Amino acid sequence: MPPLSERVQHALLALLAGPPEPPEGGENEEGVTPLSAGARRLPSMLTSGLIERPTDWVALAGFMGTGKSRVGWELSRALALHFVDTDKLITRVVGKSIPEVFAQEGEGYFRACEREVVGRVTRLEHAVISLGGGTFIHEENRRQLLGRGPVVVLWATPETVYQRTKHSDRPLLRTEDPLSRIRTLMDERESVYRQGTLHVHSDGRPSEEIVEEVIERLWAWRRAQDTWNELSGPRPEPEYDRATD
Repeated sequence: MPPLSERVQHALLALLAGPPEPPEGGENEEGVTPLSAGARRLPSMLTSGLIERPTDWVALAGFMGTGKSRVGWELSRALALHFVDTDKLITRVVGKSIPEVFAQEGEGYFRACEREVVGRVTRLEHAVISLGGGTFIHEENRRQLLGRGPVVVLWATPETVYQRTKHSDRPLLRTEDPLSRIRTLMDERESVYRQGTLHVHSDGRPSEEIVEEVIERLWAWRRAQDTWNELSGPRPEPEYDRATD
């Protein structure tokens, strides 16, 4: 079997070669209502053929059930960028669902896959990255992601997360009191998630509204970056080789 790094690279290239895969279902497992057929579409490409974006790369982090997959996919469409869901990429690499990976290979193997995936997606250009709930928690992943570009953290209440995930087979919820487990984990992770670049709440909101806010926040972040560069000079670029599209 080829090394993990080669398998991740092969799966990533195959993913980027096809159209972005939307989250499954109408109101997906994360519970964020997608755009309806009659909803006002967010503009992505200008009639001139040029694309105006606040950034060419952005990652979405946050606890499970906050809407990262749905919002990430809609955001990639609005900004005309590639979309990569890291959990889906790992399932492509391993050939198993995330619960199966945890049960059969162990969490250590899953985290090794996750680290390799983060190393690859931070070298991409023109991409929206939806991260697994625990990806941003690990310091090395967090350092790479924040060094690459803005990380938008999505938030929801424990009750909302429970309602969105209670019918799933997520390993972390296999407990007698999943709501208490969610509260505990969210409390433990809050200080780390707060290290994200931008923060947006997803409770009871359609994806269109969330995506609009994310884009507005990204434009404000871009203007702040430009102002900083004008006053103090551009910040040094992170040292890594970016992959081509």
